[in-house]
Amino acid sequence: MEPTDNRGKAGPSTSSPERAHDAAASAAADVADHPLGPHAPAILATEHWSLLGTRSQIWNEALNRATVFLTVLSASIVALALLADATGFGPHTTAVALVLLPVVLLLGIATYVRLVQINTEDARLVLAMNRLRHAYLKIEPGLEPYFTTGHHDDERGLLVTYMDDRSRRWLRYLVYFLINTPTIVATVVAALAAAIAVLVLQAVEAPRAAMVAAGVVAFLALWGGLMPLQRQSMDPLRNTTPRFPTPPDTP
Repeated sequence: MEPTDNRGKAGPSTSSPERAHDAAASAAADVADHPLGPHAPAILATEHWSLLGTRSQIWNEALNRATVFLTVLSASIVALALLADATGFGPHTTAVALVLLPVVLLLGIATYVRLVQINTEDARLVLAMNRLRHAYLKIEPGLEPYFTTGHHDDERGLLVTYMDDRSRRWLRYLVYFLINTPTIVATVVAALAAAIAVLVLQAVEAPRAAMVAAGVVAFLALWGGLMPLQRQSMDPLRNTTPRFPTPPDTP
């Protein structure tokens, strides 16, 4: 996503801290040259409520997508268990499983990708609301001590709004990576891929060692292939230039 100036036009991307700082200073100066009019509070409040509504919608979508995937997966496993109990775990059960489980796998991958996108969209919505709070404080500077969330659209401002601890940055990234919803979904999807690989080799009567090896390889390959997608949600600012960066002397 290209950074934009205060008129909504795409600006040049910055590849070094010096250029990023200069671009941020220029954007802030351009905004400062345009004083806010008497209707600014109402307009800003309307925009703020719109962003809040959008944020609520995408998190409802995230919950619904994860719920649908897990529900379909659970129903499929129950159906296969009933079929195996009725016919014995034989060729018929394996054939149905190899038709049903790849569809569930595709649903799981789609769910994971959308959850990663939602995490990125959420961070950008938070940055947008930080800009609005910056405008609020331009209108009423005395309100700053009462704001818990941030009012700068850089990494520090984002962490303030998420109420995160900057002193434990790497620990925060590790914990976030392990417990967030996309990682959990990716783990379930990788386990499903391993099960499909085992069923395929079982259908051709491969040795047990080969089935175990195939399951491990399928799990690691899919899990490792999905994880790089989360880089965009862990670094949502990589292609943006802050308009209102945190002053260097801010504690």
